[in-house]
Amino acid sequence: MEGLHNLKDRICDFENLMCAYREAAKGKRYRTEVIYFRLNLCDNIQSIRDDLLNETYKVGAYREFYVRYPKPRLVMALTFRDRVVQWAIYRQLNPYVDNRFIDQSYGCRQDKGTLAAAEKLLYWMRMIDRKPDASDYYIIKGDVSKFFYRVDHEEVLRQYGDISDDKWFSWLMGTIINNPDVPFGLPKGVLPENCPREKRIFEVGMPIGNLTSQETANVYLDALDQFVKHVLHVHCYVRYMDDFMLIVKGKDVANDYFAQIEEFLTIMLKLDISPKSRIQKATDPIEFVGYIVTPAGLRLRKKTRNHAKRSINSIKEQYESFQLEYDKALEKAGSYRGLCKHVNAHSLEQWIDGRIQEMEKIEENRFYEIRKMPDGTADVYLYPDGLPWMGEPGVVRILAIRGVVVFENMEEDIRLRYGAWCASAEPVVTIPEPCGQKGPEDVRNYA
Repeated sequence: MEGLHNLKDRICDFENLMCAYREAAKGKRYRTEVIYFRLNLCDNIQSIRDDLLNETYKVGAYREFYVRYPKPRLVMALTFRDRVVQWAIYRQLNPYVDNRFIDQSYGCRQDKGTLAAAEKLLYWMRMIDRKPDASDYYIIKGDVSKFFYRVDHEEVLRQYGDISDDKWFSWLMGTIINNPDVPFGLPKGVLPENCPREKRIFEVGMPIGNLTSQETANVYLDALDQFVKHVLHVHCYVRYMDDFMLIVKGKDVANDYFAQIEEFLTIMLKLDISPKSRIQKATDPIEFVGYIVTPAGLRLRKKTRNHAKRSINSIKEQYESFQLEYDKALEKAGSYRGLCKHVNAHSLEQWIDGRIQEMEKIEENRFYEIRKMPDGTADVYLYPDGLPWMGEPGVVRILAIRGVVVFENMEEDIRLRYGAWCASAEPVVTIPEPCGQKGPEDVRNYA
């Protein structure tokens, strides 16, 4: 395929930079840095354009933080100005390189993703399971060890050189990848959370969280895809970023292909295969991109199910303590319910429905709350302004009766004799009500 030409003019085109700004600002228009950038939009776009044309562009400071789920990862966030530059590159580069990728590459591509990758593997496992000799087929489960932290800068810039011989483009990608101020790489065998900044390596690694890092990951591992498809001639192959699966017939063939892939990664891409990589029967359950894949269907990992339950419980607690509005709580809980639609997770779906119903019941009875205390009594909190005939415009009142001995049908009694309960309660707080909604931020710690 013919390489890309005139990248300097295409990336630095003013309209391309304006479109890049719009992409970078999606969902973030009210963030402070975006607002300040928009105040002088044309001047800021022209400033970026001048820096790129004159080759004076330098990547700004990274904001570093750790993401702990599903495993610890060091994420590096760029300034908004730099994100505009990355979108300008992506808009011109992605349409070309995406056409070079094989269809079975599912990471960070339009209409792909983890679910599509898992469903593709499921399709092949079911196809194999129907064969009379299904027991002769094996899966090679491959994983590149610390991929984003071990990508070799020299090799990836060589690959970008194959895409375009534009010297200006080589300078720009080199500026982003070979950052002289921030090391991205990790020594072999060192976890990101155990590696202080001064021990990181400059010649390898990419920052997780960059748009160009996602593109570079696919460009870098496309060589592995081409090797598997055109040298090993494996039909049943799927890859999501640095996780890949192959299904082959025969244990000896699987061992031979595993060794060849390990050698290819080491010699050609200067990467190591993870110790988690293994060979197993093609009809046995296997974990891939967050799912358990079996010929019977997809299941969620136990870790994923537990995470969903913790998140739903947290949503419910935030709603009960007025930290989250009812509609937002339902929206967040519904996203986890949607996770169950494509997998065998009926019990989890029922559990989530139960928590949603509990929140619906609380919303119906939002004018009171019973909090059980360690000594066996309960504190009853009353919100008379939750009832239209008792509320006063612009005011939120919270009343409390502490140390109530819990008795049978207490909630029914509260609803039937609400005025009497309010009359015997003591005020906890009376404050102006913002935007006509009860439960302002100031009452979060009223107890």
